[in-house]
Amino acid sequence: MATSQIPFLLPGCAIDEIIVTDQQMLIHTHTITAGAICPYCDHYSGRVHSYYTRTIYDLPVSNNSVCLKVRIRRFRCVSQACYRKTFTERLPELVTPSAHKSIRLRKTLETIGYFLSGEAGARLTSKLHMKCSGDTLLRLLRKVTLANLPTPRVLGVDDWAQKRGRTYGTILVDLERRQVVDLLPDRTAETLSAWLQSHPGITIIARDRSKEYARGIKEGAPQALQVADRWHLLLNIREMLKRYLRRVYGRLKRLPRLANEETIDEQPTTTSERMAFPRTKGERDASLASRESRIARYETIQQMRQDGVSILEIAERLHLHRETVRTYYYAESFPERCKQKLRPSMLDPFLPYLKKRHAAGCENASQLWREICQQGYPGSRSQVDKWMQLNRTQPAKTAPKKYRTEAEAAFIESQKRKQIPVDIPSVRELAWILSKEREKLSEEEKRELEWVQQDEIVAKIYGLAQQLASMIRQRESALFDVWLNACAHSGISCLRTFAVGILQDYDAVRAALETEWSSGQAEGQINRLKLIKREMYGRAGFDLLRLRVLHSS
Repeated sequence: MATSQIPFLLPGCAIDEIIVTDQQMLIHTHTITAGAICPYCDHYSGRVHSYYTRTIYDLPVSNNSVCLKVRIRRFRCVSQACYRKTFTERLPELVTPSAHKSIRLRKTLETIGYFLSGEAGARLTSKLHMKCSGDTLLRLLRKVTLANLPTPRVLGVDDWAQKRGRTYGTILVDLERRQVVDLLPDRTAETLSAWLQSHPGITIIARDRSKEYARGIKEGAPQALQVADRWHLLLNIREMLKRYLRRVYGRLKRLPRLANEETIDEQPTTTSERMAFPRTKGERDASLASRESRIARYETIQQMRQDGVSILEIAERLHLHRETVRTYYYAESFPERCKQKLRPSMLDPFLPYLKKRHAAGCENASQLWREICQQGYPGSRSQVDKWMQLNRTQPAKTAPKKYRTEAEAAFIESQKRKQIPVDIPSVRELAWILSKEREKLSEEEKRELEWVQQDEIVAKIYGLAQQLASMIRQRESALFDVWLNACAHSGISCLRTFAVGILQDYDAVRAALETEWSSGQAEGQINRLKLIKREMYGRAGFDLLRLRVLHSS
């Protein structure tokens, strides 16, 4: 192969021989400079001491990997003051000292590592004839020095989970340039304060309602205007509603249903045409035992409350989460669990056929199962058998006599279930209804809102919650102080507690109602960070994760 046919340059080298095989192109070269500069004393020397061959891998050509065999010279240093008697000539445009990969190959591998990380990047390099292990890609990333980004004027601060529920870090986003500025290894006030002190000039900082971030910003950048994130404020409203509704849920369940509501006589209100399958005796016993355990826990927490024990201390003594303790602590009566809504089933598409065959007199579950399997049903026979148990007119003739009584009881129970009216929404659903804009409620949600507003306290809380939500959405602060005063004199403990929390963060909340800035961009960057972290297959140490996030930003 002629030298002119090489589709790339080898600066400082001359080609001696090219050997091409099925998978590799081996190029023998030698250096052509007359001499070299000593890297230790900067004196030029042309006195050759010895030769050796250096192996360098380069970018592939025509689906062939490229390997360079370069004949390198070692020179004698002419300076008597130099502590090194000999030195090796350098090829600065081709390869770095002691490296086995060319500069252009290393940069290509770094780019692959940035976008695909270790294992995925290693699979790609193998296909591109630049075979490189995942560990090598990660080592290349760790050697890269990131350029210093300019200090932002408007900064967004939020936390992200390294291990959810255990360890968290902090993400800093330039809200004007829409890019990540830095990642911090934790979410403490001290770490944030130290970063802000080393980056003076920030004038506006948008954050969530975290007290740690508020303290860190106050210590590190006292001149900056703190802005509470509006989405987190709306979330705080919903959490306040949820806590109160958990407390009075038992009382709300006793409210009379509205006169214009229709009870369902034959089928429950679900997207499916079937009903929930009856539980087995073992499942009913397990559910009853679980309920008795929760009742005992509720009574224990109520007794400890009467003794003056705090929520945190109860949580430590009983080894429970503080939110679980809070639910039982403030509940006016034992908080029963809501009935779960019926979920879609793989049997649903075949119900019309099953009903047609059942109307024709077929009550053989095995036969029906075989028929719908021919139509594409992927499930087991047990699902069809449970459906037939609810719909058969009499026990199966082939069933043992001792099981017939249970089948009859299940049938009677299924008929009674059809007369049970729809249960009230769960606490979470009610909190969502009370926090939404009324114009965006569906007709069913409007009926539930009217029903729950029969309770005067809930109606009052709903009115004040909607006032604040409207101020947040419209960014209007004129009535903010009036709203705080109304909460303080409402006589409702949850509203007073919520208003106290707002007053502790008054300046940041008011700035949220008056300025356009929020940390919403930080939430979007966190989603991208999660994607990058999951691409790294458990190798997402903080240093590597920070390199990839900052590089791609």
